[in-house]
Parts: sequence; C-alpha cells; structure tokens
Amino acid sequence: MKSETFTYEVKCRSCRSKFNVQLFESHDKNLFMVDKKDWYCEPCKKKYFAEQAEQRTKAQESSGFPQITGTDKMISWAVKIREDLLKKVDYLQKSLTFGGEAEKLASEKGFAGLFEEWRKETEAKWWIDHRNMTVRDISKRVAEILNPPA
Repeated sequence: MKSETFTYEVKCRSCRSKFNVQLFESHDKNLFMVDKKDWYCEPCKKKYFAEQAEQRTKAQESSGFPQITGTDKMISWAVKIREDLLKKVDYLQKSLTFGGEAEKLASEKGFAGLFEEWRKETEAKWWIDHRNMTVRDISKRVAEILNPPA
C-alpha cells in the first residue's frame, strides 16, 4: 500500500512565520490537523524546549539535583525524563502505608539512598536509557538499597 505525502503551508504560533509541513494521512484528516494543531517553526521550537529545560533544571536544582550534561536536545529530553521519574517517586511515596515508625524511617532511608544515586547521574544518556523505569522498578531499587544482596 502506497501512502501519499501532502505538503501544507502553516504559520508558527509564536513568530507567525510561514513554513511547510508534510503530512501522511488522508487529505481531509490533514486539513483538520493543519487547522487545529499549534505549529512551531524550528527556531521557536528550539527556543521553547530550551526554556522548558531551563525551568525544569532550576526546579530540580532546588531539590539538589545537578545540571545534566550532553547535547542540547539530549539535555532537554533528559531533564523531562528526570522530572517524570521524580513524579513517579513522589506518587510511590504518597501511596505507601506503614505499620509503624520503624517502617516509615526505613522507607525514608531507602528513598534517600535512591536520590543519592540519582544525584550522581549527570549524563543525559543515563536518564534517557532509564526513561522506561516504572514505579515497580523504583520500588524494587529502594528495597535493594535497604537490603543489599549479600
């Protein structure tokens, strides 16, 4: 089955400059996309992602996380991934119930160990490689920190 390519002229939502995009759906679906989607030219897109990465980095630095190193594109992606993983940790911590103060302290110690490990990871590549980490993976790692294998 051969797919057709359609080229459409769109306006950047930010700077209002015109540029072309190629879409591969039916012409009717493409027209809907052209009209409804917010389009951004490459310079505006790069600026937007750089601003987002800077905001996220500042927020993460206030939590003790260092800046990430790598290419601009990798850094932008890695900072977003780290933000998502920190949200997963927050969700996990809030969903835990404890049988007593000792369990709560042990949990806090495990999460502190996890954050200590993560704060050492400054390369964007590491965060990108671990982007699929689930809440279950995080929980397992916290348990390993608390009870290291012999």
